[in-house]
Amino acid sequence: MAHRTFRLSISPEDAPEVRRVIELDGRSSLAQLHVEIGRLFELSAPSEPYAFFTSGRFWDASTAHIDPRADGRRADKSLLFRLGLPVGKTFAYLLGFENERRYLVSVLAIHEVDVALAAPLLVESVGDAPPAVAAAAVETEVTAEKDPPELAELVKLAEAFLDLDDQLEPFAAELAVAHAHHEPWDDTDIALRGIAAFKAVAPPPPLPPEALPIFREAAAAARRLVDAVEGDAKRLIEVDEWLLARALGVRLLELPTSLSLVQETELALSLARAMTFFDPELIKGDIAVILARAGRREEALAQVDQLLDGARDEALVEGKAGDVYRALGDSPAAEAYYRRSLAVAKKPSERLHALLRLVTCLSDSGRDAEASQLLELARKERGEPEPTHVVGRNEPCPCGSGKKYKKCHGA
Repeated sequence: MAHRTFRLSISPEDAPEVRRVIELDGRSSLAQLHVEIGRLFELSAPSEPYAFFTSGRFWDASTAHIDPRADGRRADKSLLFRLGLPVGKTFAYLLGFENERRYLVSVLAIHEVDVALAAPLLVESVGDAPPAVAAAAVETEVTAEKDPPELAELVKLAEAFLDLDDQLEPFAAELAVAHAHHEPWDDTDIALRGIAAFKAVAPPPPLPPEALPIFREAAAAARRLVDAVEGDAKRLIEVDEWLLARALGVRLLELPTSLSLVQETELALSLARAMTFFDPELIKGDIAVILARAGRREEALAQVDQLLDGARDEALVEGKAGDVYRALGDSPAAEAYYRRSLAVAKKPSERLHALLRLVTCLSDSGRDAEASQLLELARKERGEPEPTHVVGRNEPCPCGSGKKYKKCHGA
């Protein structure tokens, strides 16, 4: 299987003569690029928010890929090979929304290779990092060396899981095809290109036999971490924040769905049920979808009924209900729930995903004209300014629940 590598040149906006040229595997995320820029330019600001703007224009909300702690298109889910970046393209990176540090990233070359790049490779280094930035790194370097004693055991378990999850990277392309088959709306950038993106993608071929043991080991490691947390979401959030660059929370939440896509249904359900405390409505919705895709209709519908009863995040829950009915082949019911999700959506990102789910449903039913009209509406909504304020972990959640962001949608 061919792999893609990207050669990128990175320079401070106000010091173009300073540059670092690196090569990254195409499956690297923008969040991983964020980490590399920090390393290459001696930045040390793990608590500061960041964003990428693929148009190359700073604060261009329509092309923003944001720090996972903020609302918007997540940088940790934006993989280089899926961004459609051509050679010669320059995009923008911003660290710190108050004390801004601006960098420009240019795509110098894209290569097809037989073996995936195991780690980022520094190709060229010209000029010194700006002194003020380097000084800030020295000041915080000592405090970042050791894990907090109260988190040491959990961090060890988390890193064991993350190391195993890293071993699944060679199968990322196959998983992406599987996700696209079931959820063509998930990659917003691709979905907005045209109605063809919503047409049924052929089921992916089975993964190589050597992949399944790694999935099972990763699931076992995730379960050991989840069990050690003992249902304390706050503790898991603390570990996630400490290991922010590795996106622990996101990768834990995605694993049950990935397990289901490789036909490890019981393992997926067991892990998801153990993680319900972390984000109850999201994970219960995933459980219902996993059951539906496995053909367990009655269990899936019972889970949906339980989920809909007293739902707090209506847009999420109604969307998940639609996913269940779509997986069961009931397009009219799926359409009804997707329309309900659109009606109750409050944030632009919620409306966009509800619209794209509805476009998928209409396309499934052969109603391409209606689907194309909604897709055009989605494109227009995508062009509207998104909120640029990054919600602090201890601020009230914007959803209106009354809880702190870190205990609600920031979990």
